[in-house]
Amino acid sequence: MLPHSALSLISSSSPSSQEMAAAEPAASSAAAADPERLLEVSEEEVVIDFKPDSKCRADLRLRSLHPSFPVAFKVQTSSPLKFLVSPPRGAVQPLSSASLRVVLRPQPHPPPSFPRSRADRFLVLSSLSAAHLDSSSDATSGVSAVRLRVFFGGPYLLRLAADAGDAAAVRLILRRQPHLLPFLEPQPQVAAAPGDAEQWATLHAAAARGDCGEVRRLGPEALAARDREGRTVLHAAAAAGEAEAVAVLVDMGADTSAADARGRTPMDVAREKGYQEVVDVLERWELVMTAARRGDIQSLESLLGKRAGVRGRDQYGLTALHVAAIKGHCDVVAMLAGSGCMDIECEDVEGHRPLHLAVEGGHADAVELLLDMGADANARTRRGATPLQMAEAMGYEAIAQLLCGRGAEVAPAPALCVASSSSSSISCA
Repeated sequence: MLPHSALSLISSSSPSSQEMAAAEPAASSAAAADPERLLEVSEEEVVIDFKPDSKCRADLRLRSLHPSFPVAFKVQTSSPLKFLVSPPRGAVQPLSSASLRVVLRPQPHPPPSFPRSRADRFLVLSSLSAAHLDSSSDATSGVSAVRLRVFFGGPYLLRLAADAGDAAAVRLILRRQPHLLPFLEPQPQVAAAPGDAEQWATLHAAAARGDCGEVRRLGPEALAARDREGRTVLHAAAAAGEAEAVAVLVDMGADTSAADARGRTPMDVAREKGYQEVVDVLERWELVMTAARRGDIQSLESLLGKRAGVRGRDQYGLTALHVAAIKGHCDVVAMLAGSGCMDIECEDVEGHRPLHLAVEGGHADAVELLLDMGADANARTRRGATPLQMAEAMGYEAIAQLLCGRGAEVAPAPALCVASSSSSSISCA
């Protein structure tokens, strides 16, 4: 509950109807004034509801203004170490819309400046030619740009501003997010449900004592569970020096980059305690991903010989097989899928299978290999995109013909962007 003094900010911070009207996005009128603009962005700022040590998300909506041709787009940020964009590039069908998701990686501290960030910016480039988007200058003929600032808001920062007596920040947050006004009012104390603080004690205890059978029985659904100190099950196993349990958890898809309340990852915990075997397991998975990304078949062969702890996933659900597919490393794909080490139909968090990513990478040989190995030519992502729709949207005619020859069903592309959410975390490495 907020201190009572914070309530004095409400009357001076509540936005008037005139202020609210002035703050409404003006994307439509701006688009009308610019006849060369190809895309309209529904939001005038990227609004992030900030919460410490959590992934914070914001959705943007793009609308094509071109009546005849798909509009290619590419999203850039001034802070690539902080933000991810899903998808970072793609195409929007004529006069259709597409949704983007901006993800702020977990940050232990509030933004240095808020509500509006001084350092963070986004640039949405659009063109009828995808090749033009990779020019070093957005002034290239045929490329239009929309610039977006970042607005940090949400209940956490509203309370922080109120507690600090920062009336200007409170006013700005409420002007942008008037629905947060109740968070400044006193709330009745609600008793926590019995056992809430210890609801994950069984799973953490199983990991800490190295009971791999119990960990497997409880299943991957519980991997994101945290205790009162923000520690995941993988933290518990690493802190206890249980290398086998750590390997099982990694193979189940535990997030190796998760940070506890003190900002420590499982790797940090293992190193602090001197558990080198645990460190080796955690590093092994990272080395597998790196080898797959680089196509380093010799290193990968050596790592796979150790088996345990090599079938992990990153925070986007990507496996080494996904990474090899989008990079077009056919020998790596053959090794990972052919040996039975990884499922050829494994999905990332957006439902992309290795075949989707091989198509996105434009690698016809990798697409053909995956089809030869039994990949489903009609697999759909969470957004309903098939490999054939992706190939057609991205202009890969040879790959589209290959897929059609292998039984891919021809269907209208959905009115959404079909580019993969994974490319931002793969292609730049």
